[in-house]
Amino acid sequence: MRRHYWMYVRPDAVEALNNEVFRKALRWYYAVLLDNIPAKFVIAKAVECPEKPDKLELEGLWSLHRELSKQFDSLWREVKSENITYDDFIKRYKVAEPSFLDLKIFMARNMLRQCRFCEWRCGIDRLSGKRGVCRLNTRAYVHSWFLHLGEEAPLVPSGTIFYGSCNFRCVYCQNWDISQVHPYNGAVVDARSLALIQRELREEGARNINHVGGDPTPNTHLILESMKYLDINIAQLWNSNFYMSEECIELLIHVIDIWLPDFKYGNNQCAKRLSGI
Repeated sequence: MRRHYWMYVRPDAVEALNNEVFRKALRWYYAVLLDNIPAKFVIAKAVECPEKPDKLELEGLWSLHRELSKQFDSLWREVKSENITYDDFIKRYKVAEPSFLDLKIFMARNMLRQCRFCEWRCGIDRLSGKRGVCRLNTRAYVHSWFLHLGEEAPLVPSGTIFYGSCNFRCVYCQNWDISQVHPYNGAVVDARSLALIQRELREEGARNINHVGGDPTPNTHLILESMKYLDINIAQLWNSNFYMSEECIELLIHVIDIWLPDFKYGNNQCAKRLSGI
């Protein structure tokens, strides 16, 4: 096997690939990593949406989402129980038009009209160009993307995408420059560009796509849409302060394969003093 530079820097990451404890605890993630099964977003694209989302009101959208969630869960269980590989899955199941993923994309976009991606629930119409508490409208600013070697061993090398801005104001933020000081200095990307970034990271050897920042939550709409154009199999990792709203989690839970939450506080006083929340 050809040895890459990260193997010398993080030999524990090499060993993690065959570590039985890790493989058991992160069974789904490892299966996607090895292409033994399709990533969740691939499954979501195969679940057909029987109605055009733009014809439904908000209540109807959530009702349809709940129904398709059941179909997704059924197909997901089938994939796991039958050990359907990624290659076999894309041969057996075609991309639906529209799909469960398309519904999620539409709902996320619609949610921007009175933004409630996170628990600030600021209600700002970000579609109109106004900026929410996160200081973003609909634009996503990507400051860098590369193979990150500083994550936990099973995740390395992690295809990390750093998004500008954040809905917290942490005084100790290690990425203060992109989250607070210069959030708009990154490259403005659309969904197709973001999909190409993910493909590039995979081709470079990334074990996963690590959405981080700043914080990825304000960019939920674009991240979901990027998966529509992503034609490879790779685990999606959500690396966040986890201040997402329940509605946002509902949109993400069927497309994210592994979660990396930052549990910061045990009381509201510290949260207010150190992060402004």
